[in-house]
Amino acid sequence: MQLRKKKRFFTIMIIPHTEESIVSIRIPLYLFQTLSIILLISLLFSFVWIKSYQQLKGEAAEISQLRGENRNLNEHIDLLARETEELIRKVEQMDELSREICNLMELPPPEKKSDSYPIRLVYNENIRALPSRGENQVIERTALNISYLQVSIPEKNGELLQLKEDVEEYQKQMAATPSIWPARGRVTSEFGPRLSPVTRRREFHFGIDIAGQRGIPILAAADGKVVFAAYRRGFGNTIIINHGYSLSTLYAHLKSFNVPAGSEVKKGQVIGYMGSTGYSTGAHLHYEVHKKGIAVNPRGYLP
Repeated sequence: MQLRKKKRFFTIMIIPHTEESIVSIRIPLYLFQTLSIILLISLLFSFVWIKSYQQLKGEAAEISQLRGENRNLNEHIDLLARETEELIRKVEQMDELSREICNLMELPPPEKKSDSYPIRLVYNENIRALPSRGENQVIERTALNISYLQVSIPEKNGELLQLKEDVEEYQKQMAATPSIWPARGRVTSEFGPRLSPVTRRREFHFGIDIAGQRGIPILAAADGKVVFAAYRRGFGNTIIINHGYSLSTLYAHLKSFNVPAGSEVKKGQVIGYMGSTGYSTGAHLHYEVHKKGIAVNPRGYLP
């Protein structure tokens, strides 16, 4: 005959400090074990829940911070996009200014490099069509602007350097081009056929005669180098200046010289004084302009 299994109990005794009777509570051991396990599981669940809550709360704060930083970053990128577009407009203004300078100085317009055109077309057709908000669109717009500027700014720098060289060369050419009256006085004989006042025969006059007071200054008509400063038969005391660019000028019948051969002169510089040396009927300057070695009418070079 099988013996009945004896139940086991867990006894809790409450002993008061007074003379009251002791309280004894008997709890079946299996119930106590069950309650202990439930309590332990509850504590573990509470611990896990609190940790998860704290972690989620921290992640939420971090996400909120990241969203704020991302919003600020997008605003900065959008500002950068608008600033790069403003730079592109300034490059366009520089293009227009370069063309205006070339027109004023009668220079050929600066040449555009063909490899920059594709980026330029992308800017014109797409960038302006993109809205100023939206992460991908703002970044794309900025990237396209920067790509264009990376090509156009060095190209524009090269164009401006070339324009500077062209302007400097133009200024040198203008300084070396006869453009002022070499003496004060009245024109007594023009360029072309005439009756010689000395021989009284028909001849071709290769310059113009400017009559004036003996000893008045004779001016260089342009920058250049004195290649001749001596007495010449028929012309008397003569100065010839080579201006470069296939141009030269001749000044004859001078009273005296103010510059020697081989010296560099500037436009308007006094090179001699009016006289009547050589074949001359009175104090005057015989002035010639030669282009590529051929005498041309000086009137074309006078204001």
